[in-house]
Amino acid sequence: MVAAGCNGGGGDRLASALPPGSVSLPGLPKQGLVVPRGSGVELLGLDGSVVARLPRFEIGGGDTRRDALMHDLDSAGQLEQPRLVTPDDRYYRLDASRHALIPIWQPRVPLPGGAELVGGGDPHEFRGLSVVRRGHVLVRRDFFLAVVAGTLVQSRGRLLDLRTGRSWRLLPRCTGVGARGATAYVFCATGPPVRFCCGVDPYPNMWLERLARGQGATKVAQFSRDGPFPRVTGALSPNGRFVADQGEEICAGGYLRVGPTDGSRGDRPASGDGATGSLPYSTFLGWSADGRVVAQITWARDCEHTVRGGVYLVDPRTLKRTYVTRWAWTMWNAFPDPPVALRCPVGERLNGYRAVANGSRSCPRY
Repeated sequence: MVAAGCNGGGGDRLASALPPGSVSLPGLPKQGLVVPRGSGVELLGLDGSVVARLPRFEIGGGDTRRDALMHDLDSAGQLEQPRLVTPDDRYYRLDASRHALIPIWQPRVPLPGGAELVGGGDPHEFRGLSVVRRGHVLVRRDFFLAVVAGTLVQSRGRLLDLRTGRSWRLLPRCTGVGARGATAYVFCATGPPVRFCCGVDPYPNMWLERLARGQGATKVAQFSRDGPFPRVTGALSPNGRFVADQGEEICAGGYLRVGPTDGSRGDRPASGDGATGSLPYSTFLGWSADGRVVAQITWARDCEHTVRGGVYLVDPRTLKRTYVTRWAWTMWNAFPDPPVALRCPVGERLNGYRAVANGSRSCPRY
């Protein structure tokens, strides 16, 4: 475990390069879990080890004007850098690349590709979010703007990859889940309508679809909807071979499902095979760099009585689980970059270059 310390102007070169007021976290791993503990927060590696203890830090915040401005950012969905706050209302973002907690002075946080997510600036009313880069507006303010898998932005029927600048036009009722090169993946709700206990679901079916630039959408595989509930989170694995699909949270959690992106088989619950009604609840936290889904799984007799639970690394191929810890609030770097060898597949043309071998230097990294 490492000790957290403020950047007071002295110390090593790494700490001295941080903005004033930063909290240095030497030895922080690239990925990990944020876990509330007593009156503070612990940072855990994905092996379950405690890497830092942060007394007097919290995960939420209160109801001040500043809190309201910061909470606007939550409507975008899960971001790569979780926010923490102190009792005196100072906000920080957890930046693993700089091994530190970086102060947040206004509702503006970094996104990939040098972009920033910007809040609406009104503490009394949510006025939407926008995305800017070096003073230029990439995405105009939008009430429904969403950050997809940490690296893309969905707004007004378009999906934008912040790393490459590529974009895709989405059909109605489609939600992006990620992109690899010139190909994006989306979940799309479709008919025909069906009746259920409380009414009619006009779009009961959900398909994973592939969008290739210059081509139409291709249906890959049908995924379960678990009833007439909207999807909450969808995200590609780092290698692009699997996708995680999170259902709406009910009781002690929703149902997280995983499936391959080549359509070779259907989706399966991340907690194991079986009927949905008898499954434990499961919640998506992120992807590990080695391609396992990080999930909170809870076994319960009913909504009020939890039997046991834990955070697990789940192999999407076999559903084999590896226990990490009892519970976590969120994860940092939940959407890691694809492995270098997968950024330049043989024969794929990227940015005008053509790769001759996996990882070839002739194909630029994106």
